[in-house]
Amino acid sequence: MRSILIDTGAIVGLLNPRDRHHAQAERFFAGLRGPDRLATTWPVVTECTFALARNRDALFDWLLSSTIEVVDFSLDDVETMRWMNAYRDREVDFADASLVWLAARRGTDLIATTDFNDFEVYRLLNRRPFRNLVTR
Repeated sequence: MRSILIDTGAIVGLLNPRDRHHAQAERFFAGLRGPDRLATTWPVVTECTFALARNRDALFDWLLSSTIEVVDFSLDDVETMRWMNAYRDREVDFADASLVWLAARRGTDLIATTDFNDFEVYRLLNRRPFRNLVTR
C-alpha cells in the first residue's frame, strides 16, 4: 500500500479541464491502485477553493466522494513547519510546508504535484528528495 500526498496542482488539474496540467492529473488519478492511500492538508484544500473559485462545487463533490484523507494538525505541529525559513531563495507557501510536515509524519516520499520546481528542491527531514508521481 502506498501513502501518497496530494498537492493543490494535482487536484486543480484533475477538476479543471482547462488547466494546463489536466491530462497529467487525469493520468495520475486513473493510475492509482486500489490500496493506495491519499492524504492532503487543510491548507491545500484552502488553496484549491481559491484556484477553483468558479467551480467550488466540483471540489466539494470530489472531496466528499473520494477516499482522500484531509489531515489536521495542531499549533505544536506548526513549529516543525519552520523548515520553510531555510529556503530563502524561494517563497515557500504554507500548503507546501504542511505537506512536507505530513510526509515526515506518514514516512512517505510520494507526492502528486504540478509544483515540479519546488518539490524537486524540497527535502524530507532525512534529506531524501520527494518522488513526484505526476509526470511533466
